[in-house]
Amino acid sequence: MLAAEITLDAALRDLDSEREHYRHQAVRNLAPALLEELDVPGPHWRSTTEHARGEAVLRALLERLSDEHPAPLRGLAATGLGMLGEPEALDHVEPWLALTGDDEDQAYLRECAVVTASFLGKAAADADAAPELRTRIDGALTGALKSDNPELRFQAGLALVELQGDAAEPALVDALRNEEDERVQEGLVDALAHLDPPGAEACDVLETLVQGENAWGSLGFLCAMTLAAARRATARPRLLDGLDLRHERDDALEGLAALGRAEPAEVERVQRLAKRMLLPGVTRVRAAYALARMAGTDGGPNPGLTLLERLRWHPRAAVREAVGDAFENLETLAARERNAD
Repeated sequence: MLAAEITLDAALRDLDSEREHYRHQAVRNLAPALLEELDVPGPHWRSTTEHARGEAVLRALLERLSDEHPAPLRGLAATGLGMLGEPEALDHVEPWLALTGDDEDQAYLRECAVVTASFLGKAAADADAAPELRTRIDGALTGALKSDNPELRFQAGLALVELQGDAAEPALVDALRNEEDERVQEGLVDALAHLDPPGAEACDVLETLVQGENAWGSLGFLCAMTLAAARRATARPRLLDGLDLRHERDDALEGLAALGRAEPAEVERVQRLAKRMLLPGVTRVRAAYALARMAGTDGGPNPGLTLLERLRWHPRAAVREAVGDAFENLETLAARERNAD
């Protein structure tokens, strides 16, 4: 739930302030402030029916959906209604999904339409309410995946995962398979990364991308990390290359750790990295952790475990804490693998 910046009384008071900033702040905070007073997380189904001032909040938000108000205010009002689980919101925002203009106002309203639908669907699902409304929302978001507007396609993927979970995967895979806009591809891959883990068809598409022309950019790395979560060894080459890039290194080590046992040359590469004294301490811990996972034991000493033991005595508390987390994760994974066997 978004934290309220001001109280509900203050938000209601400032709705008609002469200063634009205060009016916008008031509308933005109506939903969070009401939910805060109810002490419930949002989105929450039909919240306004549970609060003495709920009717005033509902009326204020609905009034600001009128075309006489500027687009930023209308968008804020719509997302507030979605957060409060008010089904009327969908009637107002569905037409926004069909807007085709390139100006900032229409782009903002399209974005707010996806957010509002997502909030409203989550609220209805949590309350096990309004199945027909939920079907409409699923249809609207699935349709947004096929929109001519790239920003809608970008936003719809994660919204569908939040509402449908694993059931969203076929639509996301189909969309990713046909998507050409790299930013939208990243959004769809990010959505698939929220599945635990992505299925076989999703991984097949991700493998195509991680080996494609954009493999060495952010898209390729995101695909590799998602494949690593699914324990696909095809992620390994891209993750190993990520070790040479500072902004990818820590995540790449996490991905390699997830993949586990590796070839001797790959183990040696991570071992060299783990021994670099000029690396940040926490990065060295990540490297030692990955090394422990990649090297295994085979009856002999594990170089990653040896390095982790040394790092227990690091002068920085954050590094020592990271070592503790690393040992805990190693034990958890070992227990999981024993149970699998």
